[in-house]
This record gives sequence, C-alpha cells and structure tokens, in this order.
Amino acid sequence: MKKIYPHTARLALLLGTALGIALGMAASAPASAQGYTSIPNGETYFDSAGVAIQAHGGFTVKHDGMYYWVGEDKAHNRASFRGVAMYKSADLKNWQLVGAILTPETLDVHGNRVLAHCKIERPKILFNQATGKFVLWGHWETYDGYGPSQVVVATADNIEGPYTVTAKGHFRPGEGNTEGVGYHVGIPTPDYGATPDSSGNYPTFIPKPAYPPVVASGAASNELLNFGYDTTLKAVAVVADAEGYATNTRSAVNTVSYNIGAAPSATLVAPVIAPFTAAGAQVTVNANKLDKAYITSPTQGASVYYTVDGSTPVPGAAGTTLYVDGSAIPLDANKTIKAIAVRAAAQSPVASVTYALAAAGFTAPIYPPVISVPGGNYADAIAAVKIYATSSGTTTYFTADGKDPDPPVKGGNMGFGSRDFTVFLDPATGKAYLVTAQDHVYLRVWQLSDDFTDVVPSTQYAMFINQAREAPALVRHGGYIYMLTSKQSGWYPNQLLYTRTQDIANPSGWEAQRTIGDNTGFHSQPTQIIDTSKTGTPQYVYLGDRWNPALLGSSTYVWLPLTLAADGAMRFAWTPWLKIDDATGKASGALDQLVSLGRPVAATANVASSASARRTPDQANDGVIDQGAHFYQPIGAPFFWQVDLQREVDLARIDLSFRSVGGSDAAHRYKVSGSHDGASWTQLFDNSANSRVGFQSHPLSGTYRYVRIDVSQVWDMVHNQGASWSAGIYEASVYAKAGN
Repeated sequence: MKKIYPHTARLALLLGTALGIALGMAASAPASAQGYTSIPNGETYFDSAGVAIQAHGGFTVKHDGMYYWVGEDKAHNRASFRGVAMYKSADLKNWQLVGAILTPETLDVHGNRVLAHCKIERPKILFNQATGKFVLWGHWETYDGYGPSQVVVATADNIEGPYTVTAKGHFRPGEGNTEGVGYHVGIPTPDYGATPDSSGNYPTFIPKPAYPPVVASGAASNELLNFGYDTTLKAVAVVADAEGYATNTRSAVNTVSYNIGAAPSATLVAPVIAPFTAAGAQVTVNANKLDKAYITSPTQGASVYYTVDGSTPVPGAAGTTLYVDGSAIPLDANKTIKAIAVRAAAQSPVASVTYALAAAGFTAPIYPPVISVPGGNYADAIAAVKIYATSSGTTTYFTADGKDPDPPVKGGNMGFGSRDFTVFLDPATGKAYLVTAQDHVYLRVWQLSDDFTDVVPSTQYAMFINQAREAPALVRHGGYIYMLTSKQSGWYPNQLLYTRTQDIANPSGWEAQRTIGDNTGFHSQPTQIIDTSKTGTPQYVYLGDRWNPALLGSSTYVWLPLTLAADGAMRFAWTPWLKIDDATGKASGALDQLVSLGRPVAATANVASSASARRTPDQANDGVIDQGAHFYQPIGAPFFWQVDLQREVDLARIDLSFRSVGGSDAAHRYKVSGSHDGASWTQLFDNSANSRVGFQSHPLSGTYRYVRIDVSQVWDMVHNQGASWSAGIYEASVYAKAGN
C-alpha cells in the first residue's frame, strides 16, 4: 500500500522542502535554462526538474558513459528511512532524478519488507564485472537507535533497478561465521574504549546483542512509534539464563501485518483475549499468579467490555468492565474471561478464554507476547504500538522487518558492528573492500566476497583503535591507496585526516595520518573521492556532506578539487563553486585572489600565548588552516579581529575557519564590515543569528582597505547556552576579485 507519514513528519516535510527550495533558489538556481555550468558548494543543489537533490551520504559510479549518484533521501527531515534516491548525469553538474531505488516497500528475496521500519544511511554502489550485478550497500539500523550497527545489501541486473535485498537481509559483518571472527555472546571482550591498567591490559566487557531489540512489558519505545509504511511486526517471549542471556526456551512468534493507507475493515468482529490456545481449549498459566491476560480489538473504533466470572458482558451491568487498552488482567486464579466489542448500536460475537492455574510442580507453557495494535488495514500512520508479556519471567524481543526475532544465545557469534562506512573497488586488483566504523573505537577493513555481497571473515583487521574515525573515502593513485576519514562527532564537522598504504590487506602498512583542509573539513564530512578524468591522467574531486541537523533535508554538498602530490600529500582548498571541464574532466574552482595573508592585524586581547601554543591575532592570517597548535584565541566573547590589506581592493569573499573543538556544537555569531580608513565601517555581511558551527564563506562586494569581524556571541547549539570557551579563529581569509 502507499506510504503514510505521521502528521508531524508530513508537516516537517512540507516546511523543510519549501524552505530549502526558497533558500536555494535565491542563492544557487541554475544560471540558465541549459542548467548548471558549475557545481554550487554549500548551497541547495537542484536536479533537472528544479527540485533539491536528495543524495546525502552518497556515492557516484560511472556506467555506460553516465554518472550515477545515490544517496539518502532526507526530504522528510528525519533520520528514519524514506528512500535511497538515484540521479544520473552526463557531465557531473546537471542531474536527472532516476527515482528511489530502495524504499521501505523494497522486498528481500524471501518477500520480507526488511526496510519498512528502520534507518539506512550512506548508500554505496559497485558493479561486479564477473556477475554482471550492481551491488548496493547501506548502513542499517533500527528506527530509534544505533545499537544493531548492521549493513544491508541489495542487488540488481540493471543499475537503475529494481533492487532486491539479499537473502542475508541486514547483518553484522562476520556474523555467525565458523572462523570465530566477531563478538561472542557472553564471552569477555577487551574494552579498548577504556583506560588500560599499568601493565597495558584493558578491562573487559561482556557484549549483549542489540538486535533483535528488547522491549519492556507495556513499553512503546521510539522503535515502536510512527509506523508509516506497510510493516510486519513480530514478537517472541524468551526465557533468559541466570546471567540475563537469551536461551532457546521461547514462545511461538506473534505476527501482525499493517497495511498503511488502506481502507479499514468495516466488519465488527470479536475481541482477542490473550494468551489463548489455537484450539480454544483451557489455557494453563503459572501457579505463581504473575501471568497476565490482555484484550485487543481488531475492529477500529470499537469499545471493548469484559467479565472475569464467565458471564456474558453487558455494557453498564454489574460485573462488566470497560476495557482500557493495555490493562493487565491478573491470572491469579482459575477464571473465564469473556469480552465483546461494541460500535454504535452493534455488538460483536462473544470471545471467551478459560484459564487454570498449573498444578504443583508443573511449569506452564510460554505464551507469545501481545501486540497492542492488531494487524489489518489502516488509513493513516499508526502512532504507537505497545507489546505486553503474558508469561511471567520472560524477556520480549521483536522485529519490524518480517523476520522472526531470533536473539543469539550465549556463545553465539554476533559479528562486528558497522556504522559509517564505504566500499572500495581497487582498480588495480579487481578486489573490493568494506571499510567501516565500529563502536566509536575502531575502523575495520574487510575484503568482500567475489560477488561483493558479503565479507570474507578471515580478512578483517582493525585500525585507528581508540581514534573514533569514520566516514572513510578511498582512492587508488599509482602504487598507493589513500584513505580520508573524519572523527565521530555526530552531525558536527571536525578535522579530516588522511593516510595511505601500498597494500590494503596489510594492517601495518598504513602511514601516519595527516591533516587536510581546515579544522572542520570546510564544514563537511567525506563520502567519496572521485576520479573525473577523461584523458587517463587522474583528476580528483572530493565529495562531502554539509549536514544541517535542524533540517536534514536541506543539508547540502561540498565538491572540491583534490590533488595528490608525489610526496604523498593530499590537498584541497575551499571554493564557492566547482567547474569540471567537459573535455578533460579537470576540476577547478574560483579564481579569487587571497589578499589577507600575513597582513597587519588588530584584535581583542588574546589568552596567554607561548612558542608551542601561539594564540596571537596574527595566527588567524598566517596561511595555516588546520587544527594545529596555533590559532587566535581571544579572552572570550564578544571579540573582534580586523586586517589591514594595505591597499584598496575589490572584495570577492571572506572564508572563516572558526575554532571548533573536536566537532563541538558551538556557533560563532558575527558581522563582517569594511572600511577605507580603519575608523568608519560599512557592514558587508550580517551573520549575527548564525546556527552553523565551524567554517563559513560569504560573498563580499565593494572596494575597501580594512576588513573587520565582530563576534557578538559564541553559542552552544545543543545545550542552548553561551560557549565563550570555544571562541577563536583558525584562519580568516579575505579574497579579492581576479585581477586585483
């Protein structure tokens, strides 16, 4: 059936899309009917139909002379999965929407909707020459969290689809393999995120599976909210061992299926009293008197009345109770529960279940949990579903992907977690790899199977332990494979690092990491390095995401020319737009001239400075833009910084790398002014309501000798408070128009 958004999400979608288009049209709409001649950076980027491109966390691949770009569709401004969008282009500048190649309705090879109620991030696509298949990888998580840390893989015979999720569905790399790779339930594992003792030994932790999810009786976690797509929900009651791990003593699975956007049944049917037996016979419950019964009604809009003495319910009569959804009926004695559903003047048939306490020494069967919202047709999204345990002493596991919940037992192999990742096809060897972040501790490398749909467990190794690196992007250049990563800091950007190796299979082959770009990657997170060459001489472009946590759908993209030098240095610089030559594929940026480097400065007093940690104002225009030891740090906010360009220049723009501490959430709020004499100032740009952290770039106009930045406030966007501790400027770069 059709998808239905919850009302709040639907409103956010409309507002977010309208806002994104309104903002983007003003700044970066195509200059002519023929489309873009250059790629806009940090601004709304439109497809050929004039709609904002939704390809976040994306990846490009070239096939049959066309470029294809896949990414997350965040038009609903939520982290939950809406779709993986695909676009195609002949020139990398103008993109036509192909459509959604993965949606919540996409099926796996078994016919399950494994994507109906989840999150999918950072989709990547490879072509397998041997199989002729296109293989799409994604980061799969439950709707409300990042505990499972899994991947999902889908394949297609045609690059534009249709795609089908593989038989493994979503899984942790290495999960269940026979070679012993991965976490084992109940087996101590070194906690590399903790501090080692004096002998260098790390404390251990005992992992518990995060999938299938666990729900407390009667709870509706975020995972059980906002069912907006056709979904099959399953729940099972499991007995745990003395250490709290799942055992194989379990109930049958309770299964319900929701058809969203369909007309509900008008038939008035009897309520369902649970637990029950399939034959309708007497139900034996535990003699501890802790088991419970619940009633649900498949008829939407009906009221349920019940009795516990075996009498027929009569609304308003003594002994008949109006059932409140989720009310537990204690099974603390032998009793017969009867119930009816009433809607308007109509009354359903009577439902009846008889319960008996188990005889001494006898353990009652484990009965399935109750799912509060019965399966069927629903016109709108289901706001919340609760799950209730009927059998005492059990733990409830559930899934929303059509697969039976099957928690691993102690000793089972859970594999390694996988979050922000990439896949890489080495053009020199034809081998493909998964490089992924795990548990805020590791970056882990795996070789892919020959068909690219799984990992080869024995090939895995960890790198950058305790460095929390993620969002890798890889490229081969000559005899080296280069890898660029960011640090894990939520939606907020940080200093990017890169490394290289001659042998990706060798864990010890990677060189020491080096910084690239400014202290926030020019406010971006890497997603791919693309070779755009059409001549055989490599021409590299960096593709990154500029996330907007407040409106995810209005997040933008950063495309920058990237160079790799003979000494192994990787470099890119900011440009407001990127041109790609149609004949050669060479990428180039704006021709503005830097005029502020090393010029005289004045500023608010700085904090204490030393030779090893210089904090003086001249550090803000020394040409060093990364997160090194030296930057201008005022005594607090408000503060100002100004530069004397020593002549009148025709201004083009200003680039500002404000201090950001490891991906902090503090935004500088400021105004930019120009002056002829250093005394009288003309406001050039007002960003005093800024909510974006880190790097900023603003177009300027007019001819001036002095440029000044007045920071009125540094504001913590998450905690809604001042953050003067984060005040500072790594680099302030003033550019003049070409020819000055």
